[in-house]
Amino acid sequence: MATTIVDKSACELAGQGQEGGLLPINPFTALQFHFGMLLGVDDLDAGQGYPRGKIRLHNAWLHREGVVWGFDVAFNDRNELTVDRGLALDAAGHELHLDRLACVDVGEWYKAHKDDTTFTFADTGDGGKTFSVHVVARFKACLARPVPSIVEPCAGVENDTAYSRVFETVELLLRPGLSTPKDLGYHRLRVLFQIEPDSAPYADVKTARDSIQALPADQQPVAYLDALRRFAALDEIDLHPQAATYDEPASIVPEDPTDVVLADVADIIVKPTTDDGWAIVTPTPTPVVTVRRSHIATATIQELLCGPLFTAVSGPAPKAPPPRARAAAATNGGPTVSDAKFSPKSITLQTSRPLAKASVEPAAFSVTEYDDKAGWSVVHIKAVARQADGTIKIDLKESASAGLVRLIARGTGPAPLLAENDRAPLGAPGAGGPDDGSDFVTMFRKTRS
Repeated sequence: MATTIVDKSACELAGQGQEGGLLPINPFTALQFHFGMLLGVDDLDAGQGYPRGKIRLHNAWLHREGVVWGFDVAFNDRNELTVDRGLALDAAGHELHLDRLACVDVGEWYKAHKDDTTFTFADTGDGGKTFSVHVVARFKACLARPVPSIVEPCAGVENDTAYSRVFETVELLLRPGLSTPKDLGYHRLRVLFQIEPDSAPYADVKTARDSIQALPADQQPVAYLDALRRFAALDEIDLHPQAATYDEPASIVPEDPTDVVLADVADIIVKPTTDDGWAIVTPTPTPVVTVRRSHIATATIQELLCGPLFTAVSGPAPKAPPPRARAAAATNGGPTVSDAKFSPKSITLQTSRPLAKASVEPAAFSVTEYDDKAGWSVVHIKAVARQADGTIKIDLKESASAGLVRLIARGTGPAPLLAENDRAPLGAPGAGGPDDGSDFVTMFRKTRS
């Protein structure tokens, strides 16, 4: 059951099916011109059906359904349900465009459909009725601009009327009950990134995800990318266009015909009026537009990628330091580098507190040198050791030959330097709190020999 609430004057000539006067599409057969070619109606149909088919195929599979802009749903001062101008795509690849405000008297709508077998409602106890609906938009094509036309080839001077334009708009429909979310597919990828609950059919995805999250943080991005490629291949194999039904042929798109949900309107109450009608009761409910799917502009998506990163963690959380140690790190701070000295083949550091011996390893340091011709290059570390007096000595495999040497001692990342007594990272607390530290960075400017 559906009720059109769009201004019918825009589509008064419709009535030839969902596509109206639109010609069939064929995105895989193009018109091939040649010199002296005699063009007929079939040729022109093919010429139009090819690009229209291409854009619908693109919209349907690569963008899917969703609102692009507008289509606000509200009640106006006369308690009419309104839908404002907007643009959307449906699952069949149509572009749904509404260029004017549309409205419907919900009381009159109830009167027209209260006896429909598919419509359910409840008594309020005082003569009123309560029910819920959802508002959808559906593509509609309408014939327009009638012109004189020959009835058929070689019919002499007899004329008829044909329509020379097709106007694309939408039907706005009220459907009984609240909307039901559609299956959007790509379940493996949704499980992989934990935006869908784990389930038995995709147990292998959970296993892969757990393995990735057990890796060091710096190895996870590449592992996630590999998993995305593998599971995306399996997810897209599961996708299929709409199959043929008893009264509909097979389609090339996911769904056809198709509705685009704009809003849910729950708990509407109407009461009878003295003129044998029905009127909606004030206050009117607030339409919930957040049930719709929306398309985000690619330029905005690019900017969103510069926002904060969130890491999903499954299974038991990493073991935290004892509360006393966390409190000490937050209060006293992690160890810091109080002095740094450079010699041709070694660097010596003095820290404010002794470092845990096992954390003092080459991975916790970076040494590079800069040359005006060659730029930056790595100076390889031979060994790192904690001396008896608590200083840290970094031995280099070769002498740094450039005039500028840069040292980084890590208090961040997967393997930071830790304090011996409370395991606080170097430079803690850092940007991530007491369990995060800060890198110590310095540059030595050598005197050339």
